[in-house]
Order: sequence, then C-alpha cells, then structure tokens
Amino acid sequence: MKFTYSTGDAPLDGYTIKRGLGRGGFGEVYFAVSDVGKEVALKKVDFMDADRGDSLILNINHQNLVLLFDIKHTEGQDESWIIMEYMSGSSLRDILTRHPDGLTEDEAAAWFFSIASGVHRLHDNGYVHRDLKPGNVFVSEGHIKVGDYGLSKLIAHSQQHNNTRAIGTCRYMAPEIGQGNYGRQIDIYALGIILYELLQGNIPFDGESDAEILTKHLTQEPNLSGIPAPFRPAIQKALQKDPRKRYQSVVDMMLEVPAPNYQLTSGLLRPQLPSEYLEQLEDSKREPAITSPASSPAEASSANQDATPTTSSQKRPTDRPNASAARIPTLENVPVRPPAPITDRPATARYYRASGTYRARTKSWKDVAMEELSTHDRSQKVSELTASMTRAVLGAAGSSALILGVYLTNQNLTSVQITQWSIWILSVMVLSSWAVLITGKIWESSADEEGSKRLVMFAVGAGLGILHLGIGNFLQLDFSSIHSENSYWPWVLDKWKLSAGGEPSYIHFAIFTGLLFSLCRWWLHATPARSSRYDLLAALMFAMVAWFLPVAPQPLMPGVVGFTALVIQFSTPSFTVAQRRHFQSVADTWWQHDQ
Repeated sequence: MKFTYSTGDAPLDGYTIKRGLGRGGFGEVYFAVSDVGKEVALKKVDFMDADRGDSLILNINHQNLVLLFDIKHTEGQDESWIIMEYMSGSSLRDILTRHPDGLTEDEAAAWFFSIASGVHRLHDNGYVHRDLKPGNVFVSEGHIKVGDYGLSKLIAHSQQHNNTRAIGTCRYMAPEIGQGNYGRQIDIYALGIILYELLQGNIPFDGESDAEILTKHLTQEPNLSGIPAPFRPAIQKALQKDPRKRYQSVVDMMLEVPAPNYQLTSGLLRPQLPSEYLEQLEDSKREPAITSPASSPAEASSANQDATPTTSSQKRPTDRPNASAARIPTLENVPVRPPAPITDRPATARYYRASGTYRARTKSWKDVAMEELSTHDRSQKVSELTASMTRAVLGAAGSSALILGVYLTNQNLTSVQITQWSIWILSVMVLSSWAVLITGKIWESSADEEGSKRLVMFAVGAGLGILHLGIGNFLQLDFSSIHSENSYWPWVLDKWKLSAGGEPSYIHFAIFTGLLFSLCRWWLHATPARSSRYDLLAALMFAMVAWFLPVAPQPLMPGVVGFTALVIQFSTPSFTVAQRRHFQSVADTWWQHDQ
C-alpha cells in the first residue's frame, strides 16, 4: 500500500512519521512520534470543514473510545490531521480473519458490549460514527476501543443539511444512507452487522460488487439460521430496513443481547457500560419472576425454552430475572419437571417429544437443524430453492460435458447425434435434479413418513421417465445405437426389455425410473441437514441401482444417475461444521427441550 508520506517525514509540526498503518474511508493513518517522544496515530483527512466545530469531539472521553488529542489544520487548510491515541494491538478485522467461523458466544458478546458502549457515548454527545466496521475497532491490553470517529457528523447537522454524500463501508451501510439520512440508527444497523459477523464469521449481505451488496441491504432479509437463538431477536431488529422499526437507542439493543461471562473471553476486559443500561438492569433484578403452569404440551415446550439456562437470557432485563444468575443451572433456574416414568431405557439417554405423536428417541443435531429449517418463511425458502435450481443448471452442464467427453465420443456418432445426446443428457440431469430439489425443499424439515416419501418419489420418477423418453423421441434419438443388451439381467421380464423395434417403451421408462427414485433416498441429498457436502459413495450406490434395474440406455444411465446425485449435492448448501457443532450442543442440552 502506497502512502503519501514516508518514514521521517514531518507534515505536521511537532510530529515525525514512522510508518503508515492503513487507509480508511476518511484518509490515511500513520504511526508517529511527537517531538517529546509520545507515540500517537496521525490521521490525514481528505476533507474537513474547519469551521464545523469538530473540536467539540475532543471533549468526549470514554474507556471504549480511542482517545483524540487534537485536530489540526495545516497552513492554508490544505490538509487536516487528527492526532489520536495509538492502539498497539489488533483490530477486530484481524481477529475475525484469524477466526473465519466466528468467535464464541461469550467473546462475541464481550466485543459487542464494548463497541456498543463506545458508540452510545458518541450518540449521547450528539455524534454518529457513520463508518462503524471491524477495521475501526481495536483491542490493546484487553481494552476494546472504537476509533475513526473524529469525522462523524452532528446528528442535527446531518438532518438539517441533508448531506447526501455516502460515507461508510457498503457492507455495513444502512439502507437509508443513500437518501442522506445519517441518524443514529445507521450505527445501530452497523452494530447488527458486526454482531452477526462476530458470531458467524461472515456478513449477512455480501456480493461481488458494491451495487450488488447495496441491493441486498435494500431488499433481502438476513439469514439467521446459523446465529445462536439468544442473539437472533437483537440482530433481526437491528437490521430492519425501516430505521423507525430498529432500536431507537444503543442501550435498547444492549438490553436484548446476552451478557458475556468475562471469565471465558480470553482476557477481554469489561467495558464502561452506559449508566442507563446499568439502571435498567438493576431495576429488572427487583422484579419477581412470574411463572404459571403450562396448560398444554405446546405451552410446556415454550415455557421450558424460555427458562433455558444459556450464557445469558435473550429477553430484555425488564422481562427476565438477573441474567448473570442464569448462566449456571441451579435449583432456582432449571425448570421443574414432573417425575420421570419408570422405564427400561438407560439413565444416560436423552429423550424428547417430537412434533405430532410422542416418540422416545435420542435427539441428534439433525433434529435440531430441521427444527431450524422449519422456521424459514415462504419467501426465504423460495429464494433458497431458486438459487439451488440455478446452481443445478451449472452443475448439470459441467457433468454432461464430462460424460460427452468420456463416453459419447467413443460411440462413433456423428456431430449431430452427439449434439442431440448432449441436449438429452443435460435435460435429464436438470429435470431430475430440479424434481429432487423441489421435493427436498418441501421435506427438509421433516424426518418422518419415509414410506409416503418413497411413494411420492415413485410417482415423480415415473413422470420423469415418461418425460425423458418424450424428449428423446422429440430429438429423434436412436436408443438402440448405444444400448448394450448385456446389461439386462435374467430376472428382468421380456416385456420390460426393448420393444421388437429396438426402442424402449414409455412403460419401460416410467416403471424403472420410478423404481430408481423410490429405492434411493434422493431427498436426503437435497437438505442442508446432511452430514457432509458431498457423498461420493451414495452417488456410486445410486449408479449401481440404475445398472441393476436397469434404466435404459445402458450403460450410459448409471453414469448419468451418479452425476445427477452429485449435481444435487452441489446445488444444495449444507450446514457448516460450526453450525453442526452448535446444533449438537443444543441437542445435548436436555433442559432446552420438552420431555
């Protein structure tokens, strides 16, 4: 990175630059030393109005804000410099780069509370940060501090002058910034993005260009499926598109976020919390918890979930008992359960009540994952399905090209025949994968009724078989030209073989393709709740089933079937290792589930 000034330069009287530190949205930052040996950070600002009263911000002193010493303007006001505290530690961006899957819940909450405390002090003094992001948050000797706020505008000044210059990083930029609205809600929106990234390791809205990212900020809802449940309400409200629907103050958001256990935060120190937050927290401790017996299994499940002892409660302090006391299960905070019935089951087994009928079985991470998937609304499911179907077309195109190069080119076919077969194979793979993706999306939150699913898949497969042969006849394909009768087995009746004219019949395709789709559990490969992204052994088994049935033409179809299974796996996202660990921890925590 090339900087304007080099080591030894003294662009500002009394300070000598040692090295460049970085470049942000407002200008360049240097590590410098004063004439008396004080280490400072100098920020060269690209634009600043000298008469705007920026020196007022020098009076803000807070434990979670980088200390500003002075704001100077060079002769003729050609350059403006902010002289501030030098933070020798890492930035939050560096921390997240080293932890691509996010931080622990306690560490994420510790970072959030420190950042929020500093931002609240800015808001309390009439300033908006406007460029809140991990690169502007630093940690040094356990203290977390927010920096790069020296150019934040007065809230009143922003609204009166309607300055529409878009300042900030688009990945953390609230939708209303494009309209010149720089109220404090833009910082609350950025806090929601940062909290999401702290827990998930990535941001909710990303893309290949700024325009794509900004469009997502304006139109898309965040996917909170990978966020721990106690943090979701706060993130969801902070990321509302309409600023009027967000939290109206940082303290309101802090009250909704679980407080961390600082004994588990790798040396991070407690922040200087806002007095308003502490007052409301203290008031909540005086309010007695009111409980009532549940009148139905559904209410009992809800009550148990509300009483779940986590690192802290997801409810606001005004609605809950002391958050710190709920960290460790005790006789007071663990929900009281009726005596367990006498049973022959091992005492160490955990059981839960599945939706619908009672089923005594151990709960796994997949059960929790499917419960999570069931919370997705219709628009989110349609969006996910559309993305998967688009990826299926790309995967099928690549797979059909591979089959073309490996198999069809060795069949002594003309260029026209190769083109016809390529179109047919691509159509078969796309239609088959789409059928599985659609049914898989419908069933992704359901683990029961396998028999019914097999019947449905038989009907789907039979319809696909008829459609496959119809497309082949339309393309005037000669199935007998590449079909080997040696692939037929003695137990296959003659009437299911090729017809007297050498061509397969519609009933042949309907029966055997229907059997192929009913015997193989295709839907398990079209759900994010699977053990791994790709299962090559399953694809091979699907190909073996296609060979033994057999599905014409042979031996081409086993290859097509195997690649179709891989295309489905490629098209459907799967939960990450971190998400699966979280789901397993939920499944292993017995007090989070109804008996």
